[in-house]
Amino acid sequence: MTADPFTVTLIFASIIFIIMGFPIAYAMILCSMIYIVFNDLPLSLLVHELGLSLNSFTMIAIPLFMFAGKLMTASGISDRIFDFTGNLVGRVPGGLGHVNVTSSLVFAGMSGSTLADVAGLGEIEYKAMTRKGYDPDFTIGVTLSSAAIGPILPPSLPMVLYGVAAGTSISGLFLGGILPGLLIAFSLMVYVFFVGLARGYRVDVWAGWRALWVSFLRAAPPLFTPFIIVGGMALGWFSPTEAATVAVLWALFISAVVYRTLTAPAFVEVLYDVALSSSRLLFIVATAFLFGWVSTFGEVPQMLAAAIEGNITSPVVFLLVCIVVNLILGAVLENAIPLLILAPMLAPIAEATYGLDPIHFGVVMVFNIMIGQFTPPIGLSLFVMRDITGFSLGRVFMAVLPFLGPLIISLLIMAFVPSIVTAIPRAAGF
Repeated sequence: MTADPFTVTLIFASIIFIIMGFPIAYAMILCSMIYIVFNDLPLSLLVHELGLSLNSFTMIAIPLFMFAGKLMTASGISDRIFDFTGNLVGRVPGGLGHVNVTSSLVFAGMSGSTLADVAGLGEIEYKAMTRKGYDPDFTIGVTLSSAAIGPILPPSLPMVLYGVAAGTSISGLFLGGILPGLLIAFSLMVYVFFVGLARGYRVDVWAGWRALWVSFLRAAPPLFTPFIIVGGMALGWFSPTEAATVAVLWALFISAVVYRTLTAPAFVEVLYDVALSSSRLLFIVATAFLFGWVSTFGEVPQMLAAAIEGNITSPVVFLLVCIVVNLILGAVLENAIPLLILAPMLAPIAEATYGLDPIHFGVVMVFNIMIGQFTPPIGLSLFVMRDITGFSLGRVFMAVLPFLGPLIISLLIMAFVPSIVTAIPRAAGF
């Protein structure tokens, strides 16, 4: 099957526009409009597809999870989490490196975003580690790489995007990300352990069980957030969108009633930030769905399916090809684009042709693309860390480069040992 050459040309043109710095949504909507005009289709189709793409109850979860994460950050819980994890794992060789990873593991269950982790914990972790003599580059590497846990553990904004685009159960994806998130943390801590031994990084003095208990009590309310969200969905008490609402109410309760650290001006600022961020993301989502419709109309998915099925017979080879392609695309495109464009194309092929579990394939694909957050030229986390440290973008990337090894190893393990992803969803009935 041959795709429309004009459609393929427009797809490559949009990618070139995005790489050149053209706004992502505008690049996709421009190419889509050109396609509609070129094929003498009514322009009302453009408005119809843009509106239809957001006509989904599930989409409400995106701004709500963003709201909950930003409320948690604004309430100043980062210090409490860092103190608790410091008392918990600070004695292990590698010291604050393990605290860094563990803090991200805890924070991931509240933020659901790599950028939220870097922005919420990054400055605290960087200053704490460099003050105690840790190498700045090692500190940057462990801070950025540990933020990769954010999009994997529930709640996860990329999982919501993938679930909507591919038609996969979002609750199942959330549950499927639990063990992989722990696997990523374990892989990073193994690496930090050996680096800590080799470099002689100091081991924090054990403060005692009382200090650990006190720090746990101070951090307990936010620590329960992931249990409320995951437990509620696993038990069938609420859907992902309803879980997002519960997360917002819980975050408001913690920040305004328990800690009383959320001021009225800070709350207004959070509302403004969420409105701005979610509108930008949802506009990208809408234009990506429009672009996906154009691709389907031009028979690009059919061509892709025919090409894959005709040349790849093994699910192992298919997964490897997907991993390589997504690593490249994650480095040169905003991560939402591969999720929204490729997910509806590749997910049916993975399930129907190669017999891959949709939840397993979804979790692998999300983490695969998220690794692009740490690679130039588009990796947004690199820019956030550059602003925190004042170092050049090149130095920030070289600092995180060694940590990509544990991340890619984790990716390969979860790709080729499906039970790591599917065990909990299967136990919950997904």
